[in-house]
Parts: sequence; structure tokens; C-alpha cells
Amino acid sequence: MRLSSPRLLMTGVFVAMMAGCSIAPSQAPRAPVEDRGTEAEARPSPRPAPQEPASEPAVATPLPDSGPAATPSPSPAPAPQPQQSPAVVALLSDAEQSRDAGDYRAAQGSLQRAQRIAPRDPEVYYSLAVTHMELEDYDLAEQVALKGVSVAQGNAYQLRRLWQLLAKIRLRAGDPEGSRQAELKANQY
Repeated sequence: MRLSSPRLLMTGVFVAMMAGCSIAPSQAPRAPVEDRGTEAEARPSPRPAPQEPASEPAVATPLPDSGPAATPSPSPAPAPQPQQSPAVVALLSDAEQSRDAGDYRAAQGSLQRAQRIAPRDPEVYYSLAVTHMELEDYDLAEQVALKGVSVAQGNAYQLRRLWQLLAKIRLRAGDPEGSRQAELKANQY
């Protein structure tokens, strides 16, 4: 009987080890992932502060007894821009100053740095596409503007600006039909 006792003990240890492997560990909730191009750089602490929900613009709904004398509501204002980091704001400003001075290569360098910091900022793509257009690199200007369109989804103001820029780029590149199509697309926003 003495021989079965160690065997029984080893079997029990083995079963306990296997049972420990078969139980799925509980997973802690994952921390939210932040886009580096938004508010993440503006916050000094690594722990996000609780934010108030964004206030929705007030929409006037006509009362049932309001008649034709009611005034129409004003056209919607441009969509609010996400808060840009101070570094991106400074780089956009530097690029604009360089472009105004005719130094398009310096503007291009500043904007490429801004793009690395804020890869989801449509304003950076817009400014970079303008710079490429001024350098007469129309293919690259169009590609950058189209990338801006893809990151500006949901922002009608930026989409309209980017499609209008695409119309201008295509016209300068000698594509009047493409320019007309881009202008039609811009008018949808």
C-alpha cells in the first residue's frame, strides 16, 4: 500500500496542475487607446482625466402651432475641429510662414513632421497637399489630398475643402473632367 500513496499523491498534483491550466484567467479591462495626434500630447499626466461629454449644438424644433411666419434656422456652422496639439499648431504656422515666403521645401518639411505627430489631422493633409501643388507635384498633391479625405470622414467642412482643393489640383494638372467631378463631390458637403 505504501507504493500507491506516492502514486496517488503524484496523480493528485498532476490533476491540480492540469486544472489550473484549463481555467481561463480573468482579463482586466484594457486601457483606452488614444490617437497621438489629439489631446494625448496636451495632457501632462499619463492617466486620462474624466472628460465632460461634448455638448451638442442646440437644434430648434418648431412647435406644433408655429406657422409659416416662423424663421428658418441658420445653416450649420463648420464642424468643430478636434483640439490640435501645440506642436502641430506651431508646425502648421511655420509651414504657412514658409509658404508665404516662397520656401515650399521648408513648408513641406514642417508639414511632414506635423503629419508624423498627428497622422489623423485633416488640416495637416490639406496644407501638405497645397504645398505639393505649389511645388507643381500634382500627383503627390492629389494623393495627399485623397488621404486627407479618408481621415476627414464625418467632418463635412474639411471634406468640402479637400474636394475643392482636389478640383484645383486636377485643373492645374490638366484634368478638367477630374476637376469637374471633384467639384461635384465638394458640392455634396
